[in-house]
Amino acid sequence: MLFTMENGIFNVSFTAITTVAVALLMLLMGQQIKNRVALLQRYCIPSPVIGGVIFAVLNLVLHETGRINIVMITTYQADMQNLFFTCVGFGITFSLVKRGGSRLVKYFFMAAILAVLQGGIGVIAAKAVHAGDWLGLMCGPAALSGGHGNAAAYGAILDNMGYTASVVGMAAATFGLVSGSLCGGPIAERLIRRYGLVKKGSDEEDTLAERAMAEKAPKQTITITSIFEHIALLCLLLGIGIYFKSLLNQLFGITIPDFAGGALLACVVSNVNEHTEWLEINPDIMEGIQDFTLGVFLSIAMISLRLWELAELAVPMIIILFIGLGCTLLFLYFVVFRVCGKDFDAAIMCAGMCGHGLGASPTGFANMDSVTQRYGESKISYLCVTVVGGIMMDWVLLVLNTTMVNLFC
Repeated sequence: MLFTMENGIFNVSFTAITTVAVALLMLLMGQQIKNRVALLQRYCIPSPVIGGVIFAVLNLVLHETGRINIVMITTYQADMQNLFFTCVGFGITFSLVKRGGSRLVKYFFMAAILAVLQGGIGVIAAKAVHAGDWLGLMCGPAALSGGHGNAAAYGAILDNMGYTASVVGMAAATFGLVSGSLCGGPIAERLIRRYGLVKKGSDEEDTLAERAMAEKAPKQTITITSIFEHIALLCLLLGIGIYFKSLLNQLFGITIPDFAGGALLACVVSNVNEHTEWLEINPDIMEGIQDFTLGVFLSIAMISLRLWELAELAVPMIIILFIGLGCTLLFLYFVVFRVCGKDFDAAIMCAGMCGHGLGASPTGFANMDSVTQRYGESKISYLCVTVVGGIMMDWVLLVLNTTMVNLFC
């Protein structure tokens, strides 16, 4: 850390590693607060967001006094972000899609269309309020279907282009998270009551879904060597992916995130390895690395927010977000419900998609729990949200958000 005084302003400069230390401390504080506040648990607010918002608000207060200026070096944010998305690539296998059958395929296409719809409506709404097209992206699929993780990733890309994107993306993602929590249960309940839907007895679809959810790889011993091996593999794939990313930009002028190449290679390696078993991939290690990298990069993104930059964008941002929310809810109610079967399971799926389509998969699970506890279980719905909301949509958003960055930014 470095402390200096310039023009009557006290500057506090954090090094890269002290920035990580502060981020982790705020993450741990967020966990403690979440464990004690039922409202935060109800809306599935991530711990890094809770702690990060506290720090960002404190930074805003200090900035407004004009006496203290905090500077952070966020070098490790990009590294953790890239490793996180490379981990995500390992979770996408074709066998997962087969387990869900036709209903999962329909659910996937509906979720993908919803993300595209959010992107189109976001850009149109941004033009209508005379704001930049980039605001439509950050208040659209990057934050709503993408959640805080994608908002942070693409916010950083647009920040480098000169936009005030990260702070907008985080605010929009929080709006989506809360909206998805508030609206998911009521939508499903409205559909169940209106159409008199009841849960049918266990059928073949539920049996297959139950088997798929119950399938787990046998527990493997975790050693420090195995952890090093997994990190080395991830870093190697990421390094190769970044090289291809730069090559793609040089040859065709196409801009993709640094993590895109690594995530794609991880997906290819995972699917090939599923049949060849050349590599011993431990799912528990991958999950641990994924949780750690997500926590660090999201915490750094949150504590480095410059909330004072949000003021002039507040009104157009709110308008775009409410338009996007309204269109999302209409799409779920009138389209997704019918395409996915117009039955009890389809209604539960709408609650789940409202969660991950406006925020994050945990929100989708919380929405479904609130409905199924009263009306009965729906195993196929949980499988769809797990596979599509938790894994497959990351690829859709990668393609969609990257395309929008190249077209509109």
